[in-house]
Amino acid sequence: MPPLAPRAPRHADDRASPGLSGFALAVLVLVASTLLVLMAWRAARQNAIDSAHAEFDGSCDEVVELLRQRLVNYELTIRGGAALFASVARPNPSQWRAYVDGLNLGQRFPSIAGLGFAAFVSHHGMEELQRDARAQGRGLLSVWPRGVREYYGPILYLEPRTAENLNVIGYDMYAEPVRHAAMESAMLDAVPHVTNRVKLVQDLAPDIAAFLMYVPVYQGGAPPATAVGRRAALNGWVYAPVRVKRFVDVALRPIRRNVVFRAFDITHGQPALLYEDPGFAGHADAAFTQSRVATVYGRVWRFDFASAPIEQAVPTLAPLSTALAVGLLASLLLFGIAWSLAATEMRAQRLAARMSTAARRSEARVRALNRSLEARVETRTRELSEANRELESFAYSVSHDLRAPLRSIEGFSRVLGDRYAAVLDDTGRDYLQRVRNAASRMSELIEALLKVSRVGRGDLVPEDLDLSKMAQDIVAELRTVEPQRDVEVDIAPGLLARGDRVLVRSLLQNLLGNAWKFTRDRDNALVEFGQEDDGITFYVHDNGAGFDQAYVDKLFRPFQRLHDDARYAGEGIGLATVKRIVERHGGTITASGRPGRGAVFTFTLVPPPDED
Repeated sequence: MPPLAPRAPRHADDRASPGLSGFALAVLVLVASTLLVLMAWRAARQNAIDSAHAEFDGSCDEVVELLRQRLVNYELTIRGGAALFASVARPNPSQWRAYVDGLNLGQRFPSIAGLGFAAFVSHHGMEELQRDARAQGRGLLSVWPRGVREYYGPILYLEPRTAENLNVIGYDMYAEPVRHAAMESAMLDAVPHVTNRVKLVQDLAPDIAAFLMYVPVYQGGAPPATAVGRRAALNGWVYAPVRVKRFVDVALRPIRRNVVFRAFDITHGQPALLYEDPGFAGHADAAFTQSRVATVYGRVWRFDFASAPIEQAVPTLAPLSTALAVGLLASLLLFGIAWSLAATEMRAQRLAARMSTAARRSEARVRALNRSLEARVETRTRELSEANRELESFAYSVSHDLRAPLRSIEGFSRVLGDRYAAVLDDTGRDYLQRVRNAASRMSELIEALLKVSRVGRGDLVPEDLDLSKMAQDIVAELRTVEPQRDVEVDIAPGLLARGDRVLVRSLLQNLLGNAWKFTRDRDNALVEFGQEDDGITFYVHDNGAGFDQAYVDKLFRPFQRLHDDARYAGEGIGLATVKRIVERHGGTITASGRPGRGAVFTFTLVPPPDED
């Protein structure tokens, strides 16, 4: 480093302020890293919740669709019965029993209590209906509830012939308001309709929810075009009574549910509960809730869904908590490193203050004693030598102070990965690997810092150098490392200079290596190494990424980079090293470039003496 210019003495408080700023920076590192960890954790947590919410929505849609598909299957089965009635005037009980037995309802549709037929007859048609019943050997048909009505809808057939189903033969469903509404709508619309919630006549318990699906049967099979014509041509309805709980259990048997729900009939605004999962009321702390509305055969059903609590609905949150703990631990380790650096900086400042005081006192003694110039030079040389030794000791002290916490980070990270890898999910292991990568990167930066400092130490060993031959060797090494690249390299012959072989080779290695690296994205990559007419000015030119000339002052500063690390890797000390090498040889270096148009680096070296 060049010698510092003398400065006026400062107060003790002024000398302490830079060190204190280092400790403030350590606190800032702690706060910033903690905030970054918390932000990353919050984003990952929100992503996990959003993913679980999307899965919950999909499950809700799947439940509704499976129930709808099951109703479609019921419709097809009932329509098959309606087709039988359309093919004959009115099937006898034996024909109807044979048809229903062939459907195997108990196995295929266990939620259906039976498949039946209800006739549509007027008050005057009841006598004919009674005659038909006696003619089929069924005796007197008892229609109930009793009373004189304009139209009747008594149940004539209901199979299978269980005791419960036999007890409902003759029941006039058209006289009951809820059933009447669905039967009337099916007749007038000529499409299947279902009822609101009802209690089946077969069921003794009042809390067993059920509904019925009706398919109208017209004379001749096809419905007339008008509502009046449809009423006149209606023979009756093929219908199926369905118990809701069994219906839901069978319909949703193919899936493994992770949601609970309840269903309401909201057709006329007043909700009627059709179904509720056991324990639905206990899901007040559900992570997600959702409602779906579906139109179902003339009715409007609303489904209210609820998920498990957040811990069960989003199981990936637990590993994220572990990752958060690891991230906070990493923040504390980085804080320890920054604090150590601040302490080292303060020690360096105190050392520099003592050295400055000693130098001023020495000069005051040289002037007082009027020593000879040779004595003053000898004293100054000795002091500078001591300063260099102190600085070298300081450099190694910095290296040791920095490496110790880095080794701790690497060691604890490796132990954490070896012992607790099974506990961490992919995100946690990724965070842990980032910690280790950052520690490795900082170790590389420390080595780079030491490398820069070594350039300025040691004696030069000048000799005559063939720069053309040296450049060709370096390019050959680059081609060996990346044989797949097609780069045109133009090296002028007979480029000679005088300098330290090791340092000059490092100079060319950095310049040619940069030109090789930053032409990576060029199809027609070109690198040139030549000499100006004055014999001491050399240049390295490439047509690569280039740079903005406004930032040229940053190029030769250590650890300053103008390009993305992800595309062009490096520590940011190459050009700083080049500048120091050129200056140690008494030369200068400049750079010019344009983004996307390449760059030119020009430097001077002393030429070799003429052999004449």
